[in-house]
Amino acid sequence: MTIQNELDIDIRNLLGQAWSVKAEDLSAMAGLMEKAGRSLTKLRESGKGPDGSDVLFPRLPYILDEDVLITEEEKESLLHANELAKSADILISIGIGGSYLGNQMLFDVFCGPYWNMMDREERNGFPKVFFAGQNMDPHGLLQLVEEVERESRHAGRKCRVLLLVISKSGTTIEPSSALKALRTLLIPFADISLLAITDREKGSLRRYANENHLPCFTVPDGIGGRFSELSQVGLVFARLIGVDIKDLLSGARMVEEACRSEKAEENPALFLASLKYAASRKYGIAAEIIMPYGDTLRSFGWWYAQLLGESLGKKYDMAGHVIHYGRIPVAAVGTTDMHSLTQEHQQGAKNKLVQFISVKESRSRLSVPCEESGETGDVPMDFMLESARKANEQALAAEGRMSCAIKIRKITPFHLGALMYFFFLTIAYEGALADINAFDQPGVEDYKKILHQDIRDYIVRNK
Repeated sequence: MTIQNELDIDIRNLLGQAWSVKAEDLSAMAGLMEKAGRSLTKLRESGKGPDGSDVLFPRLPYILDEDVLITEEEKESLLHANELAKSADILISIGIGGSYLGNQMLFDVFCGPYWNMMDREERNGFPKVFFAGQNMDPHGLLQLVEEVERESRHAGRKCRVLLLVISKSGTTIEPSSALKALRTLLIPFADISLLAITDREKGSLRRYANENHLPCFTVPDGIGGRFSELSQVGLVFARLIGVDIKDLLSGARMVEEACRSEKAEENPALFLASLKYAASRKYGIAAEIIMPYGDTLRSFGWWYAQLLGESLGKKYDMAGHVIHYGRIPVAAVGTTDMHSLTQEHQQGAKNKLVQFISVKESRSRLSVPCEESGETGDVPMDFMLESARKANEQALAAEGRMSCAIKIRKITPFHLGALMYFFFLTIAYEGALADINAFDQPGVEDYKKILHQDIRDYIVRNK
């Protein structure tokens, strides 16, 4: 397999047009692009980011072949995780940010919206799946509790509920609150077991797991939350819903090995990152719309929005200068949002680019009768889906709007792993081009301090 066959990257509307990045722009950036290429080579060799902290995401494609990010004991437990899932009636995945978005994406892509309506046999023995801890809204959590109670009444016994709680620190307020609430509220009608993914040594969740002899996986050091879906964070969940993790990692490995060159013309991840950097720096692109076509990949846009926003949205460069770099991430889905957002994309401010994602080989075929300008005939809906994407692309180009398109050959764990990892690399390369740290998130920590102080003040006032 080659990256060109499995991941088709079309940058025609980002390069060479009168209204897009010019060849001479790239020529002027040649030294910077070479420096970015060398930066990632150094990161791969040293495992250190621009500030000297551990950055080990390039080891993710090899996680099961090495002892760098996972222990042999964890590998063995991972192989048997599907057995744990099949002993449960309900799996509730508890997490937020990178501990939620990637797993929601895996579920949406490989299970789909009607998974919980299937019977056990149709789910190949795997449990129903729900998510919690991704928001502080109590209404959704209480509705989940009511659903588990209904399941127990229907079964005529207590439901077996597996709580998969994912939090490196164990103190992130949304998942920790959800865990505390569910462990209390589910007791009357559920037999609860707990599986944790957390820090290797420290934190409240690790202490709780150790004290209660609970099964526990590690969030590896050097893997930030938004890069964690190919670590234990995503691999455990994948096993719990029956997704082939070796295929997922094989796709990532294909991309890693195809994108190691320090020369942009030989490295599609570095080349695309360079185009997006030039678009932002020289042409005022301030927003990036990630627009997969088809319902299956809807939540991929949410996952990518975090990766883009947290990685590139930085106030300072590595020299401490205020630069306010980054693009506003906007998740959309085709064709749905062609009827709600495309008007603004087409005729609003010229400050955005659209990143299209599509699939060459549809998983389903359905033709419907159509009539166009007096001609009638059956037309495959997947043809119409791709035709709509191309129409959107061409209409944007006619208005001088930047876009680029990535097509995966089909939807499999291999291709999703390749797509995720390709964006890991484009983000890392663009961070190097912009001379920022794409692997920290200091702005997130700022609001957390304020939030925790506000909650502490509430407790004190109401004692």
